[in-house]
Amino acid sequence: MPRTSGTTYRVTGADLCMINSRYIGVAGPARGLSADAVRSTLQDLADSGTHTRIGLLPKQGTVSWEVSDTLGADAVRVVEPCSTSGQLESAIAAVRRRDGERLPLEVTICGEYLFIDTAHGLSDGKLFVDLVEALHLNDVHGASEWSLGLESSHVIPRTLWRWFALHPLKLRDSWRALKRMQALKQQSLAEVEQPEDSETVPWSPSPSVVIRQSTAASEAAVSAWRKKNAPSAGAATVALWLVRCAMERVGLESTPAVTIAINCRRYLNAKTTVNGNFAVGLNVAISGARPIEPQAQVLDAVYTSGLPLAVLGVVSAGVRIKSATDRTAVDRVLRNPKVKLMYSDLGRPPSWARVPWTEGEGSQFAGLLDPSAPDAITVMCGVVGKERTYSVSFHDNVFDRAKIEQAMDLIVNDPLLLLDSVPSDLVEQQERV
Repeated sequence: MPRTSGTTYRVTGADLCMINSRYIGVAGPARGLSADAVRSTLQDLADSGTHTRIGLLPKQGTVSWEVSDTLGADAVRVVEPCSTSGQLESAIAAVRRRDGERLPLEVTICGEYLFIDTAHGLSDGKLFVDLVEALHLNDVHGASEWSLGLESSHVIPRTLWRWFALHPLKLRDSWRALKRMQALKQQSLAEVEQPEDSETVPWSPSPSVVIRQSTAASEAAVSAWRKKNAPSAGAATVALWLVRCAMERVGLESTPAVTIAINCRRYLNAKTTVNGNFAVGLNVAISGARPIEPQAQVLDAVYTSGLPLAVLGVVSAGVRIKSATDRTAVDRVLRNPKVKLMYSDLGRPPSWARVPWTEGEGSQFAGLLDPSAPDAITVMCGVVGKERTYSVSFHDNVFDRAKIEQAMDLIVNDPLLLLDSVPSDLVEQQERV
């Protein structure tokens, strides 16, 4: 839809679900960009139409959002370059903690890094990935393909119909996957040693991030181990397991379930396009104290059944009846909370292969994602080339930064030590499923 003054755009329940949070996607080091070049590309994308999501003004309680005819004076900012990983983490946190009103979309240039600060209601990680591609390549290769094609309409109901009504056995598979998830949960609950302390203390937001990178050599070693010992597990599942195991090792006790963000575009046909939010979180009791393979088989059953798509449909419909939770209303936290872990893996974006990254190792696919609660920690993974970046977002007045750094260092320095810390005999594991 072309963008004109007074235009409104109809979003989905999935967008409303995320309206009260933000995320900052970080990519670099790559070719340095000027503020004028970034602003020009953003304006071109906005002028392409509302399907790019740029210019939308999120509004609680309605699916009809107004469209701004200007980007805003502060849509593009420039901050001092960073020379160390610690400085980069501090710069990202400073952007998130900045006082004052925020535009739905803001881009900060930090030397050779781009920070894409986004109101989550606009879109999920797809917008971040698409914008990095566009900002680096549009002035060289012309308009990005994603900005030229319109979005599909009524995607959730149509996809639910195609997936379940035309393939009724998928309903049975989803039910069986749900029962397997429940069995994992019961197994984890049986291992819980003590309940949380109910005492609370005053709290105010203090978002922070720890970023670590696994080298190409480490990733190759993990991949070889996975193929031999956990063939049902994808790279993302192994990375999640490593996070769980490492946190337990350093004394960051967690609740049994992990909220796994699942991109439901996997259920779309090739002709369907969704630029807005199309992911859902499922609570799955993945434990770092038990072998990966049986747990990976459960996750594989969940993914192939279409259960996440069904949940997305229910959640999207429900938020139209009851508004999304306002996280700013929370002002207390447990004195000694257990971690509520959320995990999001954005994989390796094919479009980023053309981005002019700085030569050598160290390309970052990072971010600070608003934790869902004071006692929540969000881990995001992304891959550039052969290197995996782990970004851990948390409130540093709730959890000890040193412990989180210690956990991440375990993962990137010696992942095989963690992987070999539990039995991995495939015959024994098959008998446990």
